[in-house]
Amino acid sequence: MTPRTQTKPRRLNRAEKRQANRERILRAARKVFGARGFHAATIEEIADEAGLSNGAIYYNFQSKGDLFFELLEERQEERIRHLRRMLTGPSGADARDQGLDQEARDATRSLKDSREWRLLLLEFIVYAARTPAFAERLQAHKRRLRTALTDLLDQRLSDTDSPMPTDQLALAMIGLTNGLAIEELADPGAVSDELLGDALTRLLQARPPA
Repeated sequence: MTPRTQTKPRRLNRAEKRQANRERILRAARKVFGARGFHAATIEEIADEAGLSNGAIYYNFQSKGDLFFELLEERQEERIRHLRRMLTGPSGADARDQGLDQEARDATRSLKDSREWRLLLLEFIVYAARTPAFAERLQAHKRRLRTALTDLLDQRLSDTDSPMPTDQLALAMIGLTNGLAIEELADPGAVSDELLGDALTRLLQARPPA
């Protein structure tokens, strides 16, 4: 019998190795930030969790804040994908939009399930807003979400009258979602699964004043 030849795994090139390390760092950062909070977490703890050196962290990220922003961007892309699913389906003008309801319920459950992340996000937003090095970057991050949502609303409401300019409607929707997230943090169980869907439906189906 001819012995089997074992194929050695291909060695990663430099770019692939760096990408793999970045992914390890981000996984570790999610865990450490979630457990310790932004201020209490240290680069040393993240490096230890990732099984890498402090130098490897700083090779990929300029600072702890820069590392957190990368996680923030990932979450925002996920949120935009969710909004795209929620707002690009058929939009019954005179009846409840079942797709919107379902996605809003999913969003509410996500708010409840991601308590650690919401607490962490509030902590970081206060820090970033007060830190000149991050304030402008935070502003740009928030504006990208509003722009994406405004574009989706323009598509959804193209054949109907919007209750207000779509950029303002986008801001109101984001503020509503964030506000309910804070209420749920402060008083767990206060926000029902249906509340966000009810409120968004009323916003989207409202008619502008004559």
